[in-house]
Amino acid sequence: MADLPQATQPPPGRGSTFLRRAASTVSLWVLVAAAVAMGSPVLFSVLIVAVGLLACFEFLGLLGLEGTRGWRGVRSVSFAVAALYLAAAAYCCHAGASPELGWLDSAGIAAVVVFTTLALLFHPVDGEDTKNMFFGSVFSFVYTGVLTSFLLRLLYVGGPVAGGAAGGGYYYVLFLLVVTKFADMGAYIVGTAIGKHKFIPHISPGKTWEGIVFGCFPFAVGGGAAAFALFGSGMPLLTWGHVIALGFLLAAVAVVGDLAESVLKRCLARKDSGAVLPGIGGVLDLLDSVLFTAPVLFFYLLTIA
Repeated sequence: MADLPQATQPPPGRGSTFLRRAASTVSLWVLVAAAVAMGSPVLFSVLIVAVGLLACFEFLGLLGLEGTRGWRGVRSVSFAVAALYLAAAAYCCHAGASPELGWLDSAGIAAVVVFTTLALLFHPVDGEDTKNMFFGSVFSFVYTGVLTSFLLRLLYVGGPVAGGAAGGGYYYVLFLLVVTKFADMGAYIVGTAIGKHKFIPHISPGKTWEGIVFGCFPFAVGGGAAAFALFGSGMPLLTWGHVIALGFLLAAVAVVGDLAESVLKRCLARKDSGAVLPGIGGVLDLLDSVLFTAPVLFFYLLTIA
């Protein structure tokens, strides 16, 4: 008797996806609020480093090079350098070692290039796979390691240790997350409800002009204004003018960050970077836009300071 074809489970509807996404989002906001309430920059730094390393792990998995000769060594080198780099960045921020932090990025990039090359020397050159291993490991370090480090820098933007807390480092990170994720949420909610005109369909078919214009920007500005109204005393560098400007600026950059990961997933024929967050995907799916907005806010604060 011939085997009967297995029934395929239909994809979840929009309502189910929204509910799961909302549950994951609420849980993550509770985690962020708890980190802020604890008032410990060390614990907050540990959380940031852990999230960055999870994103790095997911990105390396996205490359689809499992089974390729040499990949195990290259992947281990890339992850180890990222871990050492983020730990060193956290220490430099905590100790107020600005000069050391200044050359740490260059040292990390040099390390991942040199050690990846050494790992590849012991395996035959295999065309596309060798190229993908080399450039994938270097890009992984910059994309998930260096960009994540800007969250650490924001955490201590007011100075080291107690000075950083008093200077509002926690609240700048909170402001960044609120504006960035409200931009994402607004684009998703409005685009799902009334979106008709595709934004960049060849990269992200789900994004619409309606979601960007009527969801992303208004939600980002509104979320930033609410955060500033509640915690403005902890963000002495900002004024209402800065808050409105940053709402638009960070929303635009958040869209670019989200599309950057969409380009990667489309190239690699992947829907999500992982499955640890129901309705969202992986850690990298959550962090993609923040990776782009964090350095923008950091350099904005340096400029106005």
